[in-house]
Amino acid sequence: MRLVITLSTLALAATPLLAQAPPSGECTGDSSDPACGAPEQTGGGCGCGGGSILIAFTDQGDSYQYADDFDDDGVEDGQDNCPFNFNPDQADGDGDGFGDACDFCPTVAALEVDGVAIQRDTDADGLGDECDPDADGDGVDNADDNCPFVINPSQTDTDGDGLGDACDDDDDGDGCLDADDNCPLQAATNCTEDLAVVPNECFPDEDADGVEDVRDNCVATPNADQADTDGDGIGDACDQDLDNDTIDNRIDNCVNVPNVDQTDTDRDGLGDACDPRLCYVIDGNTQDCLDPVAPFAVQASVAEQRLSAINTGDDVLLHIFANRENTPIRYTWTIVEEPAGGDAIISKPAGAVNFSNGIQYVYENDRRALFTANVPGTYTIELLSELVFDDADYDIKTAKSQVKIDVGGQRIDGGCSSTGNNTPWLVAGLLGLGLVRRRRRA
Repeated sequence: MRLVITLSTLALAATPLLAQAPPSGECTGDSSDPACGAPEQTGGGCGCGGGSILIAFTDQGDSYQYADDFDDDGVEDGQDNCPFNFNPDQADGDGDGFGDACDFCPTVAALEVDGVAIQRDTDADGLGDECDPDADGDGVDNADDNCPFVINPSQTDTDGDGLGDACDDDDDGDGCLDADDNCPLQAATNCTEDLAVVPNECFPDEDADGVEDVRDNCVATPNADQADTDGDGIGDACDQDLDNDTIDNRIDNCVNVPNVDQTDTDRDGLGDACDPRLCYVIDGNTQDCLDPVAPFAVQASVAEQRLSAINTGDDVLLHIFANRENTPIRYTWTIVEEPAGGDAIISKPAGAVNFSNGIQYVYENDRRALFTANVPGTYTIELLSELVFDDADYDIKTAKSQVKIDVGGQRIDGGCSSTGNNTPWLVAGLLGLGLVRRRRRA
């Protein structure tokens, strides 16, 4: 969970200053913090005493969802310097604790407040204040801006004190704070007495929305309706945290519904608190998500491709996902496309799985389907699956899915030869042992 601290300006408040403390993912402290708890899914098929599987897809396919590694980059949220951005390398060029993948200023260290690094992005343009020449985005460079962190293109400075009215709590310099001044733009001996006031002289309207700045909850953003859904005093039109759950709108998976934990069970980018449908997303494929109430469907996956490069000679686990849990499934993996000269192998290409962790199926320890290539290039692998028993709700028992595998590295010569001349009974026997290379098919 990333915390967003909103700082308000004095008196004539304008767009709030956005700041972010170092990311900490699901929990806000170290492993001893009670808020951390156990990941959402526990267990797995490793036979290691029921412990939680925390690292995505590194345990030979024994688990699917784990709240402790939200971005599936292999680094637990509590240690991840970008818990919501996939960055297995954890690169942090400026050493400020924010990974380059989520750092507003990757080459400039974030400001420290009371020993804690804080990212600031006043104008919410994705460029942090520390490296943004116009931090508030009002068209006036910081060096010449009399309110560098508050939008004030007019640069009005009524009392000439070098501080623009937009960020000056006593615009007319009469010693009476604007919040208590009956005419904050005209100096008076007694600024609290009832005096004749002139609209737009005593009470300016910076954004011309018909609401005087002293009453406007978005001084620099027109919002005549003054809507403030979360009741925090900052209008919706300029509120960086619309639901007031401390998560900035740009990274909040439920912008209008408070959900500090940001739980997203099906990984579709929409938090459980506001998600009307449960449909599991695999490898970011939102179009073909796995809906548990839909007809039988599967998805093939090679998650290692996200974690690190796949090279020739690597044994790559082929993952099986299905929209049925703990349901016996027969499967067959086939190489349907490969680069010229390719002679890849799938060991243990056929078999059955009976148990799943969530929607990811677990191979028996000695029956894992592993893909190995000796020629670099792109391979297409097809998964054909069949329910062993009839489905309770639908007649459909079979499903297919394909996954592409990009293989790098150098060509490896001296591998096994083609099996094209083998007799049918020999081919069948070798297939059963998982030793036959699957050649490209038309």
